[in-house]
Amino acid sequence: MLNYRFMNLCVKAEPAALLTVVVMSSDGERLNLEKVARARLANKFQYEIVPMSSDLLAPICKGFMDAHPEFKQEVVTPDDDHRIYPNQEDEKHIFLTVPEVNQDRHDSLMDAVKLLYDQCKAQVDKVNASYAAKLATKVAELPKADIEEAKEKMENSQKMYSKMCEDYLSAKQQEIEEAYQHYLADQTAKQTAADEKAAARGVNAGQQFNINQEDE
Repeated sequence: MLNYRFMNLCVKAEPAALLTVVVMSSDGERLNLEKVARARLANKFQYEIVPMSSDLLAPICKGFMDAHPEFKQEVVTPDDDHRIYPNQEDEKHIFLTVPEVNQDRHDSLMDAVKLLYDQCKAQVDKVNASYAAKLATKVAELPKADIEEAKEKMENSQKMYSKMCEDYLSAKQQEIEEAYQHYLADQTAKQTAADEKAAARGVNAGQQFNINQEDE
């Protein structure tokens, strides 16, 4: 459950994130996305959604806005080679882009995963405490060796689930950090290209100035 909730804190296009999208039909029925559209990953950071009919376009867009308001939505009309439904003249495709992980999004995502982890850990600790109390009552009359064996099995199980949650947390934090570093590298590359372009314009302007002086 924790890993599923982590996957809905998207830093890239995750298929699992589509499971939270609920589309309301014209008669008020709650429908899963797979019932009303075809979906695919257009690239690492983008989904392409094709409504099965034009009247589903707005409800699907609203479903995504409710489930993932951070996604950038773009509705396009496909060319003939990319149509899914040849008989649907007004076919539209919805492209949803996962936003880049800048400083603000990095910080908010890190806070969110830590909050979800703490909530999960608190719930697990509560269940473990309840189970330990029930176990103590049930094995109270057993031989000491059996009691110790039961306690050891319980503790091993608790450690396994705790380690699993910690691994999920670590993996998600690493994913967020890598996405942030990718954003920083991309911004640096863009700035470098802009600086080089500006420098080239300066050189060209200087050369033109010298040519004009020589003509005089």
